[in-house]
Amino acid sequence: MSRYGFLLMGTALAAAGALEGQAFASRAIALNFAATERAQIAIWIEKADGTFMGTVGLTQAVSVRGIGNRPGATQMNSGYHWPYGRREGVLPIWAHRRATAPGALQFNRVTFQSRPEGFASRTCEDSTRDSYFCLSFTAESTRKDGLDAISCASIFNSDKGRFGASPTEPAVINGVPMNRALDGTSLYPPRRDFTACSTPATVNPCMHGNDSCQDHPDAATFADHVRTVMPDIDAVTMATPPAGAEQTVMFSIPDSWPEGDYVAWLEVNTEGDYNATFNPNTLPTPNTNDWDTWAVNFGYPYRGQPSVVYSVPFNMANSTPTSTSTPAGFGSVDGLDANAGVLHSMDGTIANDPVGAPGSGADRLLIASLGYRLQVEVRGQDFCLNHSPPEPPASMTAEPVADAKHSHQWGRLGFVIPPSELPIAKYEVRLSTSPIVVGDATSFIQGLPGEAASVKSEGLMIPVGGSPGTNVQVDFGGMTPSKHYWIGLRAVDVCNRAGEHAVAEVTTTKVDYTQLSGCFVATAAWGSPLQSSVAAMRRVRDRLRSDAPWFAVMSDLYQRSGPPAAALLGRSDAARVLARRLIGPLGMAAEAAQAKP
Repeated sequence: MSRYGFLLMGTALAAAGALEGQAFASRAIALNFAATERAQIAIWIEKADGTFMGTVGLTQAVSVRGIGNRPGATQMNSGYHWPYGRREGVLPIWAHRRATAPGALQFNRVTFQSRPEGFASRTCEDSTRDSYFCLSFTAESTRKDGLDAISCASIFNSDKGRFGASPTEPAVINGVPMNRALDGTSLYPPRRDFTACSTPATVNPCMHGNDSCQDHPDAATFADHVRTVMPDIDAVTMATPPAGAEQTVMFSIPDSWPEGDYVAWLEVNTEGDYNATFNPNTLPTPNTNDWDTWAVNFGYPYRGQPSVVYSVPFNMANSTPTSTSTPAGFGSVDGLDANAGVLHSMDGTIANDPVGAPGSGADRLLIASLGYRLQVEVRGQDFCLNHSPPEPPASMTAEPVADAKHSHQWGRLGFVIPPSELPIAKYEVRLSTSPIVVGDATSFIQGLPGEAASVKSEGLMIPVGGSPGTNVQVDFGGMTPSKHYWIGLRAVDVCNRAGEHAVAEVTTTKVDYTQLSGCFVATAAWGSPLQSSVAAMRRVRDRLRSDAPWFAVMSDLYQRSGPPAAALLGRSDAARVLARRLIGPLGMAAEAAQAKP
């Protein structure tokens, strides 16, 4: 098999070249690896002297969802699609090196609009609907061992935040509770996966908005701000790699780069990657008066082993692959220490045992059959020069999947394989709720990377290697109910040359049936969602919601008002007793109704 043959096996996932103007550069590099589940990754290139040259790949939890720079204290718990808490330790080596590169601009820090940084529950009306993040109000479903077994509530409203409203956040550093000072900048981009509502000129005493719009005016500027600070961020954004799948991330080397020695770097992290040194006992969730009950009692302590970094030197003129299986070091556990940007030498605190601790620590990059964890290959002018890019895919179609249980979030994509002078390395898919226009590369690259038809938010892997003219059908995900999408698709060859993209459109269906996540007030009153009265009221509510449109509207209103009411009950035993007395007859009636044949 040739050195490019593995690309024909349907295992490649490539990011677009970081500089769009270099799409047809005469050289490219390919980085080959396989990652563990939920790995967050940054890939970048430096000169041999340490000069930061550019980012090659950045997974979308950091790049698009903004988990490194969002409202909520750094040490706040985590959970399934957890909406709050800045994860400043997610990829700290990449973040510091990008931020300290010559001429680098800095991201503005995002904080809550009005609530304290230690509060996951609102103190006033500050939230709008969130299509991705959610906060389950059943504590059991937010634990680490239940991440793949639960789903978000039907409706969740989150505070998208604003730039720099809060000067401090609660933290415990070296065992000492404190209010950590926050400056106005962050190492990470804020989220840009939502469209802010239109904020009127009238300012609410609690919020910048009114009853119909609670987004701060800053929220509408997040995406433009990110692209100003890091203009290549759309091009380098990549979906989270599927667990264990072989990946090839490619980068077009600008012709302006001089010949010589370079280093490819890859930083990888997964939250909650515990071992004997880093675990909930050694790094528990802080418990001080500056945290609310949702921040402490829901979710799980996310701080496990810190990020692990790999580096592979290469020479621009040498096409022989170079690789490593040994980490270069590790980063900061949560980004709060004074040396958060320092690459620490590997020691016994980080797991490196593919057999005893698979996928943990150093094994977040899995060992390939050839013995490496990260391989770099230069594809030079002798191979790439004087070849045209692939043609656009033909006869492209998109429609909701036939399964009514998933047609609100998954689609079926069809196309015909185009001709290509060089082998096709991958098909790049982008989704957007704004038009993707044929011939407009910017509208394409600003879409979100395609995801698999799965609840795990993993990258879409379309098999390659078929003959031109062959029909391809594949399911994809990453969509939300009752929304119109533009789907862009283009073929990329083994020299990272992308052809023109084709476009199809699809509108997702309504949710066929969704059970709400919890009876917030009743759960707070009785202390458990499993208590018989609470369970009975939840079942009656869900039945009425599906049968009566007017009740569905009332349920939606309750989804907004229930959580803050439950938070108040959670702070007072007397209030919980009173609530049980008031709600008790409803619970008994629900149990009686459920008992009838």
